[in-house]
Amino acid sequence: MITVERQDLGIPAGAKPFANGAVGELFHIPRPVSGLPGGKLVYKRVKDVLDSGVDRRRVLAQMRAVVELRDRMTPEERAAIDEVTVWPLAMVVEKRQDTGVVMPLIADEFFVAATPPDRPLFEIGFLCVSPNYFTKRGIDPAVTGTDVMRLALAMRLAYAIEVVHRHPVVFGDLHLKNAVATTRPVAQVLLMDCDGIARLDNQNRLQLHGIGFKPPEISAGQQKLQDQETDVYKLGLCIVKMLSPGAGATQASDPAKTAPGLLDAEGVDMLRRAVGTVRADRPKAWEITDYLVRRVRSLIQMPEILSAELSQRVVLRGASLFVRWRQRHGTEVRIYGANGFTIAGIDPTRHHDGYAIQPPTGGPIDVEVWNEHGPVRVRAGEFDYYELPSLDIAGQLRGVLHAPVPDVPALRADVLGTVEPYPIISTPDLRVDVSAPTLAYPAVSVDLGQDAEARDPRAVGGIHRAANEILTRAVSEAMTRLIPPSP
Repeated sequence: MITVERQDLGIPAGAKPFANGAVGELFHIPRPVSGLPGGKLVYKRVKDVLDSGVDRRRVLAQMRAVVELRDRMTPEERAAIDEVTVWPLAMVVEKRQDTGVVMPLIADEFFVAATPPDRPLFEIGFLCVSPNYFTKRGIDPAVTGTDVMRLALAMRLAYAIEVVHRHPVVFGDLHLKNAVATTRPVAQVLLMDCDGIARLDNQNRLQLHGIGFKPPEISAGQQKLQDQETDVYKLGLCIVKMLSPGAGATQASDPAKTAPGLLDAEGVDMLRRAVGTVRADRPKAWEITDYLVRRVRSLIQMPEILSAELSQRVVLRGASLFVRWRQRHGTEVRIYGANGFTIAGIDPTRHHDGYAIQPPTGGPIDVEVWNEHGPVRVRAGEFDYYELPSLDIAGQLRGVLHAPVPDVPALRADVLGTVEPYPIISTPDLRVDVSAPTLAYPAVSVDLGQDAEARDPRAVGGIHRAANEILTRAVSEAMTRLIPPSP
């Protein structure tokens, strides 16, 4: 298990917490912590004295168990947990005693703009307040999105509990202020106070209840410890309230009275069982997630990628690779490659067939299409680069033997005047009287204006042969007359 010494966090002495809760106080960690993921981190210190006589040692022991559980997860499981929760990363030790945990700082997109210096987190409880509440705090009411966005946030909340329930644990203290959300660019939810998560086999687990969220079996004294069934009760209650905008939403508990059109008969029945008193009838978190995913998809038009492919599998380095696609209902296309290569903001109305790219390295190429409801992503293919071999002429000739070439002697202009001229050899003029020969062969009519294919190649060849023979005989006879035979 990862532990960090308090003094290694770099928090200045006398630093004040930036937030307080029922159990702990939060401090910014000003620098990276060795062995922990990158990004901004916070230190949650458990208060020395807790309300309602809660045993501080039990709280710290439970925190340690949560950190140990994360350490035993696979990388894929940790990635899934980190996407939907603010899960403790390491225990903090001071003078050999546990004092708290290191956690990720919640990202900026989960905060909303408000009247300075107010900068509140977008708690899912924001979906249950009146417009006057937003006006008083200077918050744009549009931050909650449409009614369908409410349904999408409910889906993300159910999915977060589903991911937690993949492990033998109980979340416990789920309520409207213990999960934060964002609607931009897409719906997302984070579960907070995850240091209160407990293993199901921990018979000493200590978990709280938000106001109005105590399950009926615990209120009736039928059981003391919370479990995954009580989590589902609290999840169902959160969803009903999130889907009931307007006055009295925080008190809503009847799925049949949610905003019109958001739930069908299947959804009303499922949530009614979730918030009911019969534990055996409550659905699993994954069943609620599955229903809400289907319901959201039935109410919106997500992008569709009909096809995606690469123009070629092997590309000369420096040349462009064309990514082809066919899509519907998208307003933006993004392309992803190896080593973080990304091109965003491609307008599919201007580039409806595809886009030319030059990634720095070969590898897989993905196409992602967005609209206001979210993205769809597919693998277009993989490619490799090849490079032409370098042409080093000097290198290739190095070591080749060459015959020596003597230097040409230098000649001065004044020396050239003293050089005896070469003798000129003259010969008598040869006069050859040759009468024009008579061509003794039948004339062949050849129309040179005809196409080459239309001419008779035998006729043309015959003319050339006859002319050559006549000229040869004539020259031979003339030379015989001029040069008498030897005696």
